Amino acid sequence: MRSLIASVFLFALAQAASALEPADLVGAWNTQWANAPGEAVSGGGPMTISRDSSEDALDGVTPAPGMDGVMNGEVSKSADGKLVWSGRWASVWAEGATMGTFRFVFTNARSFTGVWSTDDGVINGAAWNGARAN
Repeated sequence: MRSLIASVFLFALAQAASALEPADLVGAWNTQWANAPGEAVSGGGPMTISRDSSEDALDGVTPAPGMDGVMNGEVSKSADGKLVWSGRWASVWAEGATMGTFRFVFTNARSFTGVWSTDDGVINGAAWNGARAN
């Protein structure tokens, strides 16, 4: 009986030690996005995720020719243990800026699935997915 209890305890410790944390998401990512809900991904680009000054927040940068993309938001855990990073993005062009929201779900530290929307409502819930660049 003691060995069973010890085994359960060690399993629980191993699970807690391997739980996904915001710091696990920091780094370089390759992303792909769609331009409308239900549409196949057709665009893409690099994204770099870094820690914010808040423990449960992340920042992102999506550089592209002629545009600087920035992202920031909070990280939370879903009921099933996945990390959810949601917040705001902005693409700043010479002509002005486009802004909106995003929500990425990380089941591991290697990939995410998500959606993005624009504040003007033109795009609402289009796919935005990613995988580790390295």
